[in-house]
Amino acid sequence: MNSERGNISIIFLVVGLFLMVVAHLVMMYVGRDVELEKDYWRGRQLRLLCATAIQRFAQEEQLEAGESVLFEAALQPGNVPVQLSRNVYYSDDGYFKQLELSAATEEDHHTLRHLQFRLDEEKLLQAQGAMLISGKGLLGAEFLADEGIYTSAEEVTIPPLGFLKNTGTAKRSVSSLGMDDVKQYGLDKRFYYLTVTTNPTTFSKNMKVYGTAVIATEGSIIIESGCQFFDRVIFLVRGTLTIKDNVQLPQALVLSYGKVSIGAGCKIAGVIFSGGNIELGGVSELTHDESVVAPFSSAFYIL
Repeated sequence: MNSERGNISIIFLVVGLFLMVVAHLVMMYVGRDVELEKDYWRGRQLRLLCATAIQRFAQEEQLEAGESVLFEAALQPGNVPVQLSRNVYYSDDGYFKQLELSAATEEDHHTLRHLQFRLDEEKLLQAQGAMLISGKGLLGAEFLADEGIYTSAEEVTIPPLGFLKNTGTAKRSVSSLGMDDVKQYGLDKRFYYLTVTTNPTTFSKNMKVYGTAVIATEGSIIIESGCQFFDRVIFLVRGTLTIKDNVQLPQALVLSYGKVSIGAGCKIAGVIFSGGNIELGGVSELTHDESVVAPFSSAFYIL
C-alpha cells in the first residue's frame, strides 16, 4: 500500500509542476475573458489528472474492488479544490474488470474508463493443448488435416454477458455495431455488447474488417463468404457462430454457447470454444495460436 502511494506521489508531483507552469501562462494572457481562460485551463488539468492516473493503474493486474480517494489538490488559477478517485468493478466470475478514474471539483468533473477481459485458468489450460474445443463433438472430422488441434471437453461455458450492460453510471460497452461504420472506420478497441436475438449480427460478403475488439452478443453471428479480418477479435456468442467459405481470421478467440460452423477454404488462427458441435464444411487452414487467449484491454474511453 505504501509503495502504491509512493508511486502516486511521484506521478502527481510531476503533474503539480506542470500545473504551476500552466497557471503562470494563464496569467500572461491579457485582453481575454479571464473566467473563460480559467475554466479552459482547469478543464485541461482535470483531463490530465485522469489520463496520467489511468495509464498507471491499467497496468495493475489486481486492484482492490470499490471506490477509493487517491489524491486531493488544487487547480490553478484560483486554488480550486480537486479530488481524484478510483473505482474498480469485477464481474462475479472474474472474467471482466472495469477501472474508472475521476477528477472532480464542485463545478466540473472528468472520468476515464478502461475495461479488461481475462479467461479463467481452466480455459487457459485447455487452450494450451488444442485449437478446437467442443462440449458436444466434431462434425466433418474428415476435413481436419491435423487431428491434434481438436479436443472434447466435458462442458464448455461462456461468461455471463450482463456485466457489459450499460446501467446508470456504469458505462462499459458500445450497444450497437453499425456495419457501415465498421467498413469505413474499423473496430476501435472497445467492447461491443449486442442484445438483439431476433436477427443475427452479420458481417457481409467480402467485407474487410480492421481493428481489434471484443464482440459479445446474446444472439448469433454470421460471417459471410470472403470476409477478411486483419487484427485480433474476440467473439463471445450466446447463440451460434457461422463462418462461411473463404473467411480469414488471423487472430480469433471464440467462446460460443451454441454450434460453431466453419466453411471450406477458410484461414483461421486462434482458439475456438464451443458448447455445441464444431462443424467443418470443407478443408480449411486451421492454426492453433494460443496467444489470442491473452487478456484483452480496451482503449481508455469517456462514455
